[in-house]
Amino acid sequence: MITKLLEQLGLTKQEAKTYLTLLELGSVPAGLLIKRLGMHRAAVYNLLDLLINKGLVHYVKEKDRKLFEAQEPKRLLEIIKEKQQKLKEQEEQLNVVLPELELKRKLSNEEQEGTIYKGKKGLKSIFEDILTEKKELLVFGASGNFREILKAYFIHFHDKRAKLKIPLKIIFGEKLRNDTRNKELKLSKIKYLPKENIIPSTTFVYSNKTAIINWSVEPMIFLMKSKNVAKSYKNFFEILWNNAIQ
Repeated sequence: MITKLLEQLGLTKQEAKTYLTLLELGSVPAGLLIKRLGMHRAAVYNLLDLLINKGLVHYVKEKDRKLFEAQEPKRLLEIIKEKQQKLKEQEEQLNVVLPELELKRKLSNEEQEGTIYKGKKGLKSIFEDILTEKKELLVFGASGNFREILKAYFIHFHDKRAKLKIPLKIIFGEKLRNDTRNKELKLSKIKYLPKENIIPSTTFVYSNKTAIINWSVEPMIFLMKSKNVAKSYKNFFEILWNNAIQ
């Protein structure tokens, strides 16, 4: 029963046997302990080193030899307290990373969709979806290409967005600050990022959707439907917004 209890405290069966034997023998040289245990010399010395590291055995030098002795049994209570302290620290560390682990779980369980759109029709599909969702629209990495490519539809979209009372927060590059047409956008707030903060693609975030637009000869849009992905991009947008300039 005692041996099993010592094993539950983290000792191996051989370590427990060695500790209990030393309790019985008192202060003894290694030779006597080896004889009593009936084990190989190297194995016993290894066990003694392990028990010394755990604070359960110590030795004193007497003339030219070492005498080994078991620590007082109350040292076992200290081991339990150390384990409790370690568990408490592990609990605190786990609480720090728990939100991240929960997010990973949600992402793995969440039904996600990814769709690729191409060309002007693809762009219009995204903008019509924005009008359908009727949620705040966040845009960063804006380059002005929307107006240039879709022309009349650009005006139609923003007029309808304003009528549906869909607010817009948009971050342009600094080079577009002098484009007065941007200030004509209704129900919108605009900020600008310095030249050194270049964002290669335009990102739209609305509802639980994120659209990333690559303005090539034929525009390509990757639309992700995911609450958690959208939340991450919204958080990123807020960081950019707080660092952008009006």
